[in-house]
Amino acid sequence: MKADKSKYSNQGHIPTGLISLDNLLGGGIALGKITEFAGSYSVGKSTLALQIIAAAQKKHDCLLVDTEYSFTIPYGEKLGIDCKHLDIIQMRLAEDMLNAVEEWATNHKKSLIVLDSVGGILPREEAEKSSESRSIGVQARLIASFCRKIIGILAENENALVITNHTFISIDSGKLKSSGGEKLAYHRSYWITLRPVFGKTVSRATDGSKKVKYIEAELRKEKGMDTAEGKKCELILVAKGGFANEKPETKRGRPPCVAPLSPK
Repeated sequence: MKADKSKYSNQGHIPTGLISLDNLLGGGIALGKITEFAGSYSVGKSTLALQIIAAAQKKHDCLLVDTEYSFTIPYGEKLGIDCKHLDIIQMRLAEDMLNAVEEWATNHKKSLIVLDSVGGILPREEAEKSSESRSIGVQARLIASFCRKIIGILAENENALVITNHTFISIDSGKLKSSGGEKLAYHRSYWITLRPVFGKTVSRATDGSKKVKYIEAELRKEKGMDTAEGKKCELILVAKGGFANEKPETKRGRPPCVAPLSPK
């Protein structure tokens, strides 16, 4: 087979429902690929994942892998999810959960899988040990094996996998990384980090609670796609209401996503 006959080169996208984020990703969540959204706590990772499901359900079957047991029906429905037609996996042990994901992905085509989140994955070895025992590298080994198996299934069935993850600063290199080990970093086609916009005034209610937060999404990795690393966009997170959709153009007539930044 010649390269120009490959059916895996461009399998299309699933729109996220957020115009600026779709612009950042070149059309939405890429089918046949792994897309990771990572950040610290309270930047809206799980909320964004649920909103992507709500947008995808209009045309696609969806699976939510809830490793943290955090999904609630009222909040899901508030964000637009049809809970009656959403498949969900909530299993205690990582091995059982990841096997179930592979089986679901094998039996569905052009569908969306959301794994929320990597940090909640519990390997059997860790579960069977006492609290003071240590299981070094077990989670990373499981994720590595899962990535090697799932990437081919995603490509063959044109499914998309969205992963939410936590970020941390590596002690060895000082670089920003996410949980799950280096193999996840190799296999993901998109890596988008979320963080609060520095210096942006946060809108608060009369009781002092935050009403609106401004979140910066930065594309830190793209693999073989027609996008640009370092590209950013700004998202508006409304308390208890999810991310608000921005207008297609700003006041100056330019798209929400700014141009790629020059290297620091």
